[in-house]
Amino acid sequence: MQYRTIGILAHVDAGKTTLSERLLVEGGSLRAPSGAYLDSDAQEQARGITIFASQAEFQHGGFTYQLVDTPGHIDFAAEMERTLAILDAAVVVVSAPDGVQGHTETIWQRLGALGVPTFLFLNKCDRAAPGPALAEVRSLLSEDCIDLSGGLGPAAEALAERDERLLEVYLEHGYNQAAFIAAAREMVRQRRLFPTFCGSAREGVGVEALLDGLDALLVPHYDPAAPFAAQCYGVRRQPDGTRLALLKITAGTLRPRGHVGAGKVGELRLLRGAKSENLPLAEAGRLCAASGLPEVCIGDGLGAAPPLPGGALKPLLSAKVLFSCPPQQAVSAFKTLEDEDPALAAEWDSQLSQLTVRIMGQVQLEVLTEVLRTRFGMEVSFAPPEVLYLETIAAPVEGWGHFEPLRHYAEVGLRLEPAPRGSGISFASECPTDVLALNWQRLIETHVFERIHRGVLTGSPLTDVRAVLLCGRAHEKHTEGGDFRESVYRAIRHALMHAENVLLEPCVQLSALVEPADAGRLLSDLSRMSAETAPPVPQGARTRVQAVVPLSETLGYAQEFAAYTHGRGMLSLLPAGYRPCHDTAAAVARRAYDPERDVEHTADSVFCSHGAGRIIPWREAAAHMHCRR
Repeated sequence: MQYRTIGILAHVDAGKTTLSERLLVEGGSLRAPSGAYLDSDAQEQARGITIFASQAEFQHGGFTYQLVDTPGHIDFAAEMERTLAILDAAVVVVSAPDGVQGHTETIWQRLGALGVPTFLFLNKCDRAAPGPALAEVRSLLSEDCIDLSGGLGPAAEALAERDERLLEVYLEHGYNQAAFIAAAREMVRQRRLFPTFCGSAREGVGVEALLDGLDALLVPHYDPAAPFAAQCYGVRRQPDGTRLALLKITAGTLRPRGHVGAGKVGELRLLRGAKSENLPLAEAGRLCAASGLPEVCIGDGLGAAPPLPGGALKPLLSAKVLFSCPPQQAVSAFKTLEDEDPALAAEWDSQLSQLTVRIMGQVQLEVLTEVLRTRFGMEVSFAPPEVLYLETIAAPVEGWGHFEPLRHYAEVGLRLEPAPRGSGISFASECPTDVLALNWQRLIETHVFERIHRGVLTGSPLTDVRAVLLCGRAHEKHTEGGDFRESVYRAIRHALMHAENVLLEPCVQLSALVEPADAGRLLSDLSRMSAETAPPVPQGARTRVQAVVPLSETLGYAQEFAAYTHGRGMLSLLPAGYRPCHDTAAAVARRAYDPERDVEHTADSVFCSHGAGRIIPWREAAAHMHCRR
């Protein structure tokens, strides 16, 4: 059996779920569209949007298609993005009346970054002629979006223009179906051709042509005889609490009770909408759900498979969780949800008795509130979201840490240096091995990376810093591994307390397409938002404006934009990395973080005096260091 995994992707209200169910009807897996087969969750039905990726199977052309229906709302983009790397092809749905939307461009860019072969379906052509939408798709997404609604023959000239060898065949012999199919397959694989089909999912028009195109032009290859390989793209829990790891078998086979690394599979399940059934064998190319693998997490590569690539659509907001139940109960519930959605990154601060999660937007908070109520019986609310700041330094600075309670000893001297933006934390050593043995130096390196170090302006994570080991000391009898952990943490914090610290804020690349009459308002708003704006560029009858904007200034702006453009404007916001904060003083004042009261991230050192540990405040610690004598 040949398996093909396709994902249906779109902006909200493009008709994505309608198309998914129509494909299932055409493939004989569903009698009639119901709107609830894939969007089976009560919240999905109440809101009319897809929140959780779901999957189903159908047959067509002798192939088994595994269909993944993904969320279209930007707040659940991380859920959508996790499925992209396991797709053999994506079908991007564009509403003909509405045209390309901002989220469509976001999806398109991620598919390009991951190299996923992509088909398009211009939907709702019973409500609007496809011509303008097709022109917009070719203008905004790619000129290689070619209408194949009538098959390859009518598009022969357009296809031949995209391949020199095919052009030679076409000029000499005219249209040759075998040659054109072979060339089109290769162009689809290389993303030099994006087959486009026009129709109406609701009426079933154009769906068969789309399926025929997938049959003819999509040629994935999987080897069931190869060594086992699989990738984990999701985690779900059954109503009885059983944890399921969602796997794509990329090579070999997997059976119930088979071994995966150190784990052993319990059951194999085949997911079909809200239901599932036992699966006796999962062959290469197959999607399945496996129980009994508690150590397998989203993104893991199993067997010979590499890990899945990390997502680019990461939350840039955090929210404090407000709850009345015991903290342990709240933390446990959120850790379960984090297992299913790692982007949540739930963090419990025992010092402040505060639980925070990372989120994409307000709708996600509303969904989380309901999930916690229905699944865990917990009533929670959330404080207003805040942007996720980072911190770095502007100039090199030294820091020292000493940890010497009775019968313990370790001392570390580090130099922190600014590193390129987006590079994270790195480590190097200038300490000779005759001063500190290599095994201790390697342990110090481990401790540099094993925790998130907090900055001293707002307590936000430290980034874009190179930590250089200058000196270190161990005691022949009293040094234990944990001693260097304490001294490394103190040395980094000690350096930050003396540093020229820089607060970094997340920014977004704003791209807007507006009527010329609305361009002035947009440019005025961007100026108010401290944006770096490029000159406006005419694009057809409209105006394209691009800018880099602090994320904090864009919160709620999508609704404002939609209002003054009367829904005719197109707005896309993509992560644009971190930049120095445009209002550092205000941000620091809002956070009201006191680094000296953060005892879990202390800069003070501990020295032994008269048989007991003595705390030396960070301002005085450098003068006491043994390495500096």
